[in-house]
Amino acid sequence: MNRLVEEKNRQIAKRLTAMLVAVVFVFGMMYMPAEIYAVETDSAGDAVVTDTTGTSDEAEKAEINGEVGENETLAPDETTIEDSTVEEVVENEELATGENSIDELTDALTVDLDSLDESDYDGFIYKLADDTTKSEIKEMEKAIDDLGTGQEVEEVVEKEAYVADSIETIAEVVSPEQIEYIEPNYIVKAMGTSDPEYEEHGWYLDIINAPYVWDKGMRGEGIVVAVLDSGVKMDHKDFESNTFTAEHNTIDEGDGATDVSDNSGHGTAVTGIIAAAQNNGEGLTGVMPKVNIMPVKVMDYKMDPETGKWKTEGTLDDVVEGIEYAANNGANVINMSLGTDGRSSTLEAACNAAAAKGVILVAAAGNEAQSPFRENGPINPIEYPAAFGSVVSVGSVDSNESWSYFSNYNKYVAIAAPGEELKLTWKNGSYTIKSGTSFAAPQVAAMAAMVKQMDRSVDCTGFMKIIAATSTDKGVKGFDPYFGYGLMNLKRAYDYMAGDISMYDISLSGTAFTYNGGVKTPSVTVKKANKAISANYYRTTYAAGRTAVGTYKVTVTGINGYKGTKTLSFNINPPLVKGIKAPKRGKKKLTVRWGAMSKKQKKKIYKNVITGYQVRVSTSSNFANARYASVKGIAKTKVTIKGLQKKTTYFVQYRSYKTVGSATYYSNWSSVKKAKTK
Repeated sequence: MNRLVEEKNRQIAKRLTAMLVAVVFVFGMMYMPAEIYAVETDSAGDAVVTDTTGTSDEAEKAEINGEVGENETLAPDETTIEDSTVEEVVENEELATGENSIDELTDALTVDLDSLDESDYDGFIYKLADDTTKSEIKEMEKAIDDLGTGQEVEEVVEKEAYVADSIETIAEVVSPEQIEYIEPNYIVKAMGTSDPEYEEHGWYLDIINAPYVWDKGMRGEGIVVAVLDSGVKMDHKDFESNTFTAEHNTIDEGDGATDVSDNSGHGTAVTGIIAAAQNNGEGLTGVMPKVNIMPVKVMDYKMDPETGKWKTEGTLDDVVEGIEYAANNGANVINMSLGTDGRSSTLEAACNAAAAKGVILVAAAGNEAQSPFRENGPINPIEYPAAFGSVVSVGSVDSNESWSYFSNYNKYVAIAAPGEELKLTWKNGSYTIKSGTSFAAPQVAAMAAMVKQMDRSVDCTGFMKIIAATSTDKGVKGFDPYFGYGLMNLKRAYDYMAGDISMYDISLSGTAFTYNGGVKTPSVTVKKANKAISANYYRTTYAAGRTAVGTYKVTVTGINGYKGTKTLSFNINPPLVKGIKAPKRGKKKLTVRWGAMSKKQKKKIYKNVITGYQVRVSTSSNFANARYASVKGIAKTKVTIKGLQKKTTYFVQYRSYKTVGSATYYSNWSSVKKAKTK
């Protein structure tokens, strides 16, 4: 970018010099000896004015700048500079200053900075446009290398996204046309909150049915869970038998890139929830104590200079880098007990990319549902990454399985887990008691590890299906913003994966069929976590008598070690035998007509299939506020609808129907005809 600015300045200098030479030439002809000025060019081809008389620096500057003495006059025909030339010079000078670029880059921001506090973000992330060429990227990277002291630009996503300290710095290295968007590099904060009261430390494991799955051999063996947090105290006595892999620090570079030491304690607590050693005679037991932990340090313990309070926080670019690192280095599950209420396209893209690789991403919903837990900004905000579609958002419950008063609630919460008064592994090698969705989320991440242990092909979409099918419903019936689909239940999730057919996603090839004289048999598909399973594991039973109009049932029963049954329904509807004809027009009425059936159709094929016909008319093509009329009898071929408006165009349709007991079944509607009343 610096080279581009230099080139623009060079072009401006050429224009200015050319004009000055013209002025000087005229003045030289009129008032000075011709030999005083000579014009030569430098090696780059730019015109240079040289003084051959040894005039003073001040005089030379005055002459080059085009200044004229009080008693001197310009030759009007020879020295006037056209207005358009002056405007062009002014415009180019303005571009050279970068002011226009800064304005355009500010316009590219995804949010109004006036709506944010300076403490909400640290610099900016910019995304290059898709059509940015390799040469433009190379030129930008050179400009980054040439930046002055105090200006920083670093790569976040390879050849795509970069983080810069200011808009002015971005203007130094890239042009507005090369940028898709700019967004604040939001500050992300740990979601844990302190609570000094605690009596028992293992109750939450019983609530989520962890002992049941341990007895089944489920401990997460062979699965890698990346913990994006403040690091971990790997030498904690409760981690002695754990395996840590591919440790990475996105905050520090060089020698510090593998330093994941935890001076906060938050990451150590989250890690213990997932994987604290079992039966080692020390402290706690993790939900999945045999998983491999990938510590990715994306936050640090910092003191706020304004309040003097210590906080566990980091920046968006480090979190994005952490997600990308984990997804590219073997993580099966990513836990993020962190969040920001600033929505970021860069963060969303990173989550989506990881999910596309089959990684299950889990995040805390946040702890700002009540004012004491919200220092500034709105109460109960939407937190990201939890609210992204590729991430599982986790809320918190207490020991009574009731919603935690601090747990954020919204339509993005997918599931809840215990998050109040939990005993946790801590940074000093001992234990502490804390509350927060930060500590509910890793339990769900551990559940994802169990699912991955049973079937590596389950992705985030499949995991969401498991959550919907197996969570213990809480709150109002069905999905709700406090519990999502309900409280996590490892037993039901295991049974779902291990062979309870009734919990599977069972669907029919269709739920409504048109009678054609034959037996209707919809095909059955059984899926587990969005993946179809073999028909060798289930049997389908169809209700008898499927040659008549009505509702029929299909029962799916597990076999070969699978258990449970599930029943589904489908309909057989009457046919639409003949097409509609042009309605017969009348004064304030229309007679809707259709074709007559053959004797064979009336007496044999459709004798017990059609009860009668229904007609609808409307002045709207989408049949809003339509009027309906019916006629009974298989041989009927018309219905007259009276009381319409005169000289008005109507849209008309008809269909057949069959009454079975108290139920009525309808065919599809016919094509549409138009007619105008008299």
